[in-house]
Amino acid sequence: MEYLRIMILSMVPITELRGAIPIGIALNLNPIGVCISSVIGSTLVAIPLVLAYRHVVKFMREKKIFLSLLNKIDRKIKISMKKMKAASFIGIILFVGIPLPSTGTWTAAAIASILRMRLVEALSGIFIGNMLAGLIVSLLSYHII
Repeated sequence: MEYLRIMILSMVPITELRGAIPIGIALNLNPIGVCISSVIGSTLVAIPLVLAYRHVVKFMREKKIFLSLLNKIDRKIKISMKKMKAASFIGIILFVGIPLPSTGTWTAAAIASILRMRLVEALSGIFIGNMLAGLIVSLLSYHII
């Protein structure tokens, strides 16, 4: 039951995985179980987020909210589409994987939606980034690095 709480805590935008792992370790839970449940929770929340953000961007285009910004982003994406596709996957991994403030699943899902990444690529990048961040945060929590 405690691991389910950690999983839910890792879905919340304030704590995400970066806060859930230290809390789980402070509760003397198995660190591997804490890391796994945090990665799963943080990745599961990405599915509805990416899909919801896509609808938000579509709504913004239809209602002409921030249209000039969206058009600029579209032009940049069209100019460097091939480079962007490869870089965006690795970029999402690094963006999520390096545990800094505001670089988690929620922000990555928004970025993936704006860049129009395929759902599989976006979720794969977020999952791999979450695994990397989980490892780093776990090692930091145990003062190994």
